Amino acid sequence: MQKNLTNKTIIITGSNSGLGLEAAKKFADLGNTVVLACRNAESGRNAERKIGKNSLFIPLDVSSRESMDNFVMKFGQKFSNLDILVNNAGVMLHPPQKTKDGTEITFAINYLGYFYLSLKLIPKLIGSVNPKIVSVSSISSYRVGKINWDYFDPSEKISSFKEKREIYEHTNLFRLMFSIELQKRLSERNIPIKSIACHPGVAKSKLGRYFFLAKLIYALPVMSSSKEGAKSIIFSCVNSSLNGGEFVGLNTKKQHKGDPIIVAPNPIVEIETQRNKLWQMTVEKYGIDL
Repeated sequence: MQKNLTNKTIIITGSNSGLGLEAAKKFADLGNTVVLACRNAESGRNAERKIGKNSLFIPLDVSSRESMDNFVMKFGQKFSNLDILVNNAGVMLHPPQKTKDGTEITFAINYLGYFYLSLKLIPKLIGSVNPKIVSVSSISSYRVGKINWDYFDPSEKISSFKEKREIYEHTNLFRLMFSIELQKRLSERNIPIKSIACHPGVAKSKLGRYFFLAKLIYALPVMSSSKEGAKSIIFSCVNSSLNGGEFVGLNTKKQHKGDPIIVAPNPIVEIETQRNKLWQMTVEKYGIDL
């Protein structure tokens, strides 16, 4: 395993706090250029000030196609290539809301943004040495026993606690399925980009900001720190022996905390027909394909 990562250009979405910020600090300390891709301009600039050299804030709202297009354009004006894209931005138990594109907010941020931004940045990744797309999922993906396709681009309002929890679980499963299917399609086209998924276990972050009980749980001293939670992201980026298509989890039974290791995903992820269905539905929704 490669022990270092240096002189790379790395984009991390949602890197103004929590796991994304911790990963950004680590990569900047190692001598990489980290692009802080964040929705909130004030917190994005604060993160840039905290990290200091080797960091650059570029605004990005992954719930907006226009914002993602603008981000890719601005990135291209400043950088000729990209080495690693870390898809990390996410929400949990978000209040009912549609994006300005008319899409349910959790679905847009937790899944569609991963798909669209990854495919838009592939031309920038192709020219790099050992480029990677690392998509952060969650152990909640294991809780889906059978896919409820109503959670793909839901037209109905997601308002009850049960619905909010289930769409969170489904979107985490969807992005894991996307990561594995992306690797298959990249390999078929001989595109030398590695697509890797990971999860942080249960670690302190701002993910629970919309739910009072989650805020209390995240504040408990027994909870893993954001720095601990970022280990699987860092492992996925730094480990040169990964071939693509892996799911990096933790080396404990429940995977709430621990050290990074390759783990088996929810068995649904291994069903190619389900991954194909998800991919085609997303292509039809967003009109972008590999």
